[in-house]
Amino acid sequence: MRTDCNRNRFLRGLVVVLVSVAAAVAAASASAQESVSAAPSADQVARELSNPVGSLASLVLQGNYAKLGGSAPGVSDQSSTSLVFLPTLPFTLGSGNLTLRPSFPVVGAPVPAPNGGWDKVRGFGDIVLLGLWGRKEESGLLWGAGATTVFPTASEEATGSDQWQLGPAALVGFLKQWGVVGALWQHWYGLNSDPGEEKISKGTLQLFYWFSLAGGWQVGGSPIPTANYLGATTEFSVPINLGVAKTFVLGSTPLKTTLQGQYFLTRPDVVGPDWGFFFQITPVVKMPW
Repeated sequence: MRTDCNRNRFLRGLVVVLVSVAAAVAAASASAQESVSAAPSADQVARELSNPVGSLASLVLQGNYAKLGGSAPGVSDQSSTSLVFLPTLPFTLGSGNLTLRPSFPVVGAPVPAPNGGWDKVRGFGDIVLLGLWGRKEESGLLWGAGATTVFPTASEEATGSDQWQLGPAALVGFLKQWGVVGALWQHWYGLNSDPGEEKISKGTLQLFYWFSLAGGWQVGGSPIPTANYLGATTEFSVPINLGVAKTFVLGSTPLKTTLQGQYFLTRPDVVGPDWGFFFQITPVVKMPW
């Protein structure tokens, strides 16, 4: 029964991803047909992409790798991976922008094997949808507020939470010629749980600090400290990140590439990430509506 449920969730998630990719390809095709004279400079695009409530639509493909550690036997030999599709879809609404950011992950995670050791499980993860209304003030202040939702679409128990989740989100930052600094806070509360299972209460604070260099280059990072509230205890994962980003304008299509390394100052005691890296490939597209 669990297998059938997982298969149905995987198929639903796969359909959503395929529809999203089809829409993305259509948008990218429309963008590529814009005239070269209308293309902004690489530095202009890099700064605008650094604005979480900006007006540019983009399609982020992010690959993650994390080396694990902890007190669980053999966990130091394990790693986790994921590939995430993250469209950013801004809509003008009043004096600001309503930005929708769904994420569609495919995850590879280690799980304890029945006879000891570890097995690797791969499958579709939970879809997350962030909706954020915000704006940039003339002073450079960035601010926004909204809601964040987790849909239990994971195809395997180890690749998701099996709980519907809902919670608030808030943004504050500064965007200047020299770069951008700020933080995006999200918190999720579980809306359902199996008998005897604790409802999820989990928060993240994504920090972002990017400093502009000439020619579309940036240096900085975007670590995501996490707090997982488990009854009377709280598990923290706190990374520090450093990376580089380069924005190109290929014909009339801007493209940003990013590579970051991260080291975790603290993690859950039993199993958690010790260090890792991730890359992003981000083409800018024209909204088809």
